[in-house]
Amino acid sequence: MPALSARWTSLLCLLAFLGPEPAIAQGARAERDLLELELEELMDLVVVAPSRQAERARDAPATILVLTRQDLALRGYRDLSEVYDDLPGMDLARAYGDSWLRNQWRGLRRTMSVPYLLLLDGQPLNHLYFNQDEIITALPMAQVERVEVVYGPSAVIYGANAFVGVVNIVTAPGAGVDRAFSGRISAGSFGRRLIDLHLARGWGEHRLSLALRHDEGRLDDGARGGLAPFSETYYADRRLWGAFADGRFGGRYASRHRHQGLDLRWRWNAWSAYAQAFTLSSGYGNAYAGDAVQNDAVWREPDRVLGIAHELVLGRWHGETHLRWRESGVADGSYFVEGYPALQPDGSLRRVVDFSYWGSENRSLALSHDGELAIAPGLSLVAGLRREHKDLQKAYRTNYGPSVFPEEFDSLEAYPFPPRAGFDTLPGNRIRTRQWSAYAQLRRQWDGRFGEGDRHVLTLGLRHDDFSAIGPATTLRGGYSGNWGPWTLKLLYGESFNEPAPRELYGGWQGSGSDPALKPESGATRELHLGWQGRQAGAWISAWRLATRNDIVTVAGGATNLGRRDARGIDLGLRARWADGRHEAWIFASWIDAEEQRDEGSGMRRRPVGDAAEHKFYAGWTWQPTPRWTATLRGRWMAARDTVASNPVGRLPAYAVADLNLRWQALPRQGLVLALGITNLTDRRYAHPGLNDASAGIEPGRFGPDGQWTGSAGFYSSLLPQPGRAVQLSLEWNQ
Repeated sequence: MPALSARWTSLLCLLAFLGPEPAIAQGARAERDLLELELEELMDLVVVAPSRQAERARDAPATILVLTRQDLALRGYRDLSEVYDDLPGMDLARAYGDSWLRNQWRGLRRTMSVPYLLLLDGQPLNHLYFNQDEIITALPMAQVERVEVVYGPSAVIYGANAFVGVVNIVTAPGAGVDRAFSGRISAGSFGRRLIDLHLARGWGEHRLSLALRHDEGRLDDGARGGLAPFSETYYADRRLWGAFADGRFGGRYASRHRHQGLDLRWRWNAWSAYAQAFTLSSGYGNAYAGDAVQNDAVWREPDRVLGIAHELVLGRWHGETHLRWRESGVADGSYFVEGYPALQPDGSLRRVVDFSYWGSENRSLALSHDGELAIAPGLSLVAGLRREHKDLQKAYRTNYGPSVFPEEFDSLEAYPFPPRAGFDTLPGNRIRTRQWSAYAQLRRQWDGRFGEGDRHVLTLGLRHDDFSAIGPATTLRGGYSGNWGPWTLKLLYGESFNEPAPRELYGGWQGSGSDPALKPESGATRELHLGWQGRQAGAWISAWRLATRNDIVTVAGGATNLGRRDARGIDLGLRARWADGRHEAWIFASWIDAEEQRDEGSGMRRRPVGDAAEHKFYAGWTWQPTPRWTATLRGRWMAARDTVASNPVGRLPAYAVADLNLRWQALPRQGLVLALGITNLTDRRYAHPGLNDASAGIEPGRFGPDGQWTGSAGFYSSLLPQPGRAVQLSLEWNQ
């Protein structure tokens, strides 16, 4: 295992010293007894994300998938974003750069943001400036109890941006446990090193918990293959970059990441307080073409949260109040080295290069109260109020060094580097917004006439939001869930809206996609869900249709509201267990047909939404030959997909990828496990579609007779090469 830094080694030793006595062995049973539970118990879990109230997944007014703590361990996920790889209806684009990943869900491709909310214990974590969920990569996994994935609009409960669903990360409460200590240390291919720990202590009515994560690594140099935009000659050619080609700011295909997360919580009776700090730090990965941007750089997105919560029980009302402060942005040490053709005074185009620092600071202060009222047996009301103030940056804070001609730029020492972007010199570059919202959702439950298991649930909800920047929005939600023994039928309807992200509204320049006059996107989803659950097997199928309007897209000249989308699809799932619980398998499949309608000057035109695979197939199999050994094989197949119209690579071929995770329980009483994970088992070479306009192309560049460079057609890469086979060895414990 590569040597860990001294500070992390010291911290690990301290946590181990403070950890529980050897007598505690709660985690030991988890590995041994995991497949001894009835599948019916495993799949019929109580969830909270769909309605902010505890209810069975089969009763919730949504299609919902739950990944338990054991699922995460058996499948060998290295970070929480990897759960997206195995969820139906999602199309991932992993750039491993300033945009670490972008997830397209139910056919909605967004240029800057994502159409869903990431929640940590019910509280939103989407970036305040970008409205992206990439911070999921930095969340500590050791404290996670389960992941609840809610399909369908959840705007009535969560407001803006819960357009096609929410992903709720639920952490372990640890109630009644004096001491708990769990974690993982691992190392493997491409310099991947990981520490993920969770420590909890209880003293009487007090409980203190600490979770932390450190994850570092680099790009797979072999993944780029023969793709010209990532050729080493691009990054190291002095004719393209001058002195930047052989200095510490570039000259090579390399991009390192170092993501970190810390979550500190204290609880006393009905009161709790928490402090959280998460940071994504990387180079530019594969996001940009190598003749346009040097990717061995630094881009840091810190996110800080401070909160106080109080549980209130007043008669039949049980609620919780949160006062929460957040700050998220771009650290001012983030920098960019770029090259591009610039118009000269004589009217000619000539390549120049420059260096710039970037920064952004955005803050939020929110006060909310959510609760549940038991009105009568079988009748309850979930309701809440929220008030939020935001202090947002408009354009990036940027400090540019001078643009220079590569052939005249011989030394970094002579380049006048600008100061960091630690101050804002643009007048009026901040905006303060206010939002208030109120919602109520009524839930009526009753039993039918056909005995045990005959249960019916009717849900009806309404929400109103008022934003000082974009105006009011009202959303409606309704659902019926009927259970007849092992059968479940759900009829669902939900409305939703996307608030334009500040980056889309005020991004700084039109060519990058910004327009202060953008309107919110709105949509409505209709869904039919049918499920069956037995003791050793379960299956479900969901057919849905989503219609949207005022879609935010990026065109020449900037972002704008243009056209509509009409998406429909079918998701299905199967889970089964056999051979006395020693085998378990799951299968998901998706079909999506998504079209967008745009006014392109000559009239309205309908065409498929880019980058969405029409067919997707996912499968996994866990085998437990002995109580101490488990093996999990999981794979996915993505059909060929058409790219966005601005991508010169018009179509990506289909591909299939498999991963393997082996686990051996070394010390049963201590919950100590050795795990060997292999991702991309067959070393398949494949690529995801590019981000933004993905217009760079893949044709090799060249110098003309006049010495001018003709290369990539745009900044954003058309293809994002994915890592080849990677091996990760882990030591895990759960006590």
